[in-house]
Amino acid sequence: MSLTKVEHILAAYSSIRISGLTSKPSPGEIETGLSELENMMNEFQSRNICSTYIFEDTPEPKTDSGIDPAYNNATQKCLAVRLSPYFGKEAPKTIQRQATQALSNWSARSGKTNMISPPNRQARGSGNNFRFPNWIRFYRTNEAAPISCSTFELKVDEIDFFTVDFSGYLLDGATIDSFTTKVDSGIELTSITQAIDVFNLECKGLTAGFNTITITITTSTGRVNPEVINFSIIQ
Repeated sequence: MSLTKVEHILAAYSSIRISGLTSKPSPGEIETGLSELENMMNEFQSRNICSTYIFEDTPEPKTDSGIDPAYNNATQKCLAVRLSPYFGKEAPKTIQRQATQALSNWSARSGKTNMISPPNRQARGSGNNFRFPNWIRFYRTNEAAPISCSTFELKVDEIDFFTVDFSGYLLDGATIDSFTTKVDSGIELTSITQAIDVFNLECKGLTAGFNTITITITTSTGRVNPEVINFSIIQ
């Protein structure tokens, strides 16, 4: 089980026990830490440093963070560096170095890196044995799945489970009356079950490439929302 958000905050404060900062943060300092934690995790996500962090409309300190224990140190040390200026201090150099190293590890292991495909005017080179026609002699642009933490990865012939949450879309009191699905040919939707506002998907990769599943819901208020889920199917 992952640590709660307040446990990460307390660990961050503990890392920077310096003059003027008590070992037991006040309620106001906990609130500041929670705000910085949410901002930091949003920033990491925008940089495609992916995590299972649980975001909330109204963050609560005692909520489970959802962070993989492998990245606890990165979370706490990076948060410590961000909290130090609130006390007119700079985080110790040792903490700064630990934050940099831990974040580098996190980024390397979970980050999604943008990849640039060769332009269609670039020749394949002397190693290409197919000389004719032109489309074989030159690279073709391959449509790739968006580089994002919200893009799911699945291997060919692999079966895995995914969840899609519509709770943020529904208005107060609204429910999902019905739904339809549209599935690309490179992926198989073996099963889909609804648990109130969340859909649980069982999927199988068929062919490598960029594929999507579209879930279109109709709410009790008549709103229609198509949600496109991106999949990168890999060999």
